[in-house]
Amino acid sequence: MVNLLNNLADACSVETFRCGNCDRDFEAKIITWVDVSRAPHAKRALLTWDFNILQCTHCGCRHFSGTPFFFEDFEEGLLIAVFPRIPEERGTMEKAIREKYGYYPALEFFYDMTQLWMLIYFQEHYKTNKDPRVLSRIGRGEERLRKMLHFLKEDPLMIDIREKLTESFFGDEANDDLADVLRQAVYMLEETLPWPLDRQCRCGADLTTWLKCCGSRINLDNHDQLLSRHYVIYCPTCKEALWGATCGACGRAYTWKLGTVDSYADSRTRNGMAAAQHEPEA
Repeated sequence: MVNLLNNLADACSVETFRCGNCDRDFEAKIITWVDVSRAPHAKRALLTWDFNILQCTHCGCRHFSGTPFFFEDFEEGLLIAVFPRIPEERGTMEKAIREKYGYYPALEFFYDMTQLWMLIYFQEHYKTNKDPRVLSRIGRGEERLRKMLHFLKEDPLMIDIREKLTESFFGDEANDDLADVLRQAVYMLEETLPWPLDRQCRCGADLTTWLKCCGSRINLDNHDQLLSRHYVIYCPTCKEALWGATCGACGRAYTWKLGTVDSYADSRTRNGMAAAQHEPEA
């Protein structure tokens, strides 16, 4: 994999590393710039934590290089300077990179490989899953990309994702646990809300009107007390798992995969009062 990536990468460098196992120096070639739109193997390597992995020529021990590199996605107009470790004089370095590469439509800095892993996961999710690609509520193209980047750098869920990724790839965590938190991330990225047990949207509409599959409404009467992140409701006809519903009146989406709330009635009341206060006098 390493040789294949080196052949496809836009830029490589030979550097000297110290093996943490045998404490001897060795030289290795690492990737310093890769355009993943030209080198799809790089995406696969990043998703399997096999990118810029070095092998000591003395004892054979494998190491992650921890070397900064540029991740380019020409098709998305995206350039990310990836620093697996926060560098000294970070502000000066960021300024120099912006001055040199500021012509990219989207230029970002990542200081955690989890952010890059999650970006690729999001991109692949929207490419391979028809429903979110077509019905996404967060736009398309650059608008969606910007919201992804904001999530990766600001959302507290990234802490849980980092822990699950570490446990899944380097520990004993089950893949199901990672899959659960990744699904949760997609719901949160899509600005989906926890399910209201009174079945009413924030706008007041009845959500069960749009909770359908195979042309039929789904009966929730026997499920309300069981709804949770891990509880699955299946369509009685096609047996597909259901996730929630999108309000046909205002477009808000709700899922029990983010948990439940009793009601959004208070927010409806507050919104109504606010509207009344701003209503012009006759």
